[in-house]
Amino acid sequence: MSPEKLISAAVLVSLTFSAGLEVNREHLFAILKDVGLLARALLANFVVVPIIGLLLVKLFALPPEIATGVLLMAIAPGVPLVLIQVRKRGGSLGLAVELSLFLPLLSIVTVPLTARLLLPPDAVAQLPLGQFVVTLLLFQTLPLLLGVAFGYRVPAAAPRLSRIFRIVFVLTVLVLLAAAAPKLAHSVAVVYGSRGMVAMLCIVVLSMLTGLALGGPARETRRVLGTATTLRNIGLAALIATSNFSASSLVPAAILTYLLVQFIVVTIVGIYFTRTVERAPA
Repeated sequence: MSPEKLISAAVLVSLTFSAGLEVNREHLFAILKDVGLLARALLANFVVVPIIGLLLVKLFALPPEIATGVLLMAIAPGVPLVLIQVRKRGGSLGLAVELSLFLPLLSIVTVPLTARLLLPPDAVAQLPLGQFVVTLLLFQTLPLLLGVAFGYRVPAAAPRLSRIFRIVFVLTVLVLLAAAAPKLAHSVAVVYGSRGMVAMLCIVVLSMLTGLALGGPARETRRVLGTATTLRNIGLAALIATSNFSASSLVPAAILTYLLVQFIVVTIVGIYFTRTVERAPA
């Protein structure tokens, strides 16, 4: 396993294991009663955002490698991060917990299918279905379920361990950026020059608006679904890129650029959410 692939795997494992640790059965069962909200969340993340990504990739006529990186992010929900974002921002913890469990689990079916439907033909040819599914099982589904099981068996230790793995996630992302640094500056310049960054910004903003629109009348669920729909799974996208597109520097560069764009948008919106929570009457 190459160093880049090893680092990407660590990003994904730390992300999903941490999310599994935070799954609370009471929150989960309470929010499961709202089937309509869950259905809209699945629609937003697995259907609407990938379609938005495909349309904008075509609209901006992005080069195939950059389009591949953008679409890998668009088809991969990144909801484990929403548990970090929802705190102190007036969001529904129950919905965040539910999405952090169900979306990664469903991704094992949806991501291979949407990848074959939406990615450029040359990219699809580099994604053997069997290897793709095994990668999802080993590095996303298994750590998530292990986190859920550990959190259930040792609930007192779960919050502290979850914080440790969130730190590991941040550190591994920084290491991934550092490892890609020699090629990243030139590649990001190419992404920018291809109008890829503008396309990413449009996708991210439309993803946020989609989640807010489908989140229902309650402010708490709108905020969670807006954030969850905007955040895509950097760990999964980076692992696919380093496993199958190692010869290209543009696919990982597009993914890391997308990460930067979504981080900026979610941070700006999150500041607004936090300030409005602080001003809300007791």
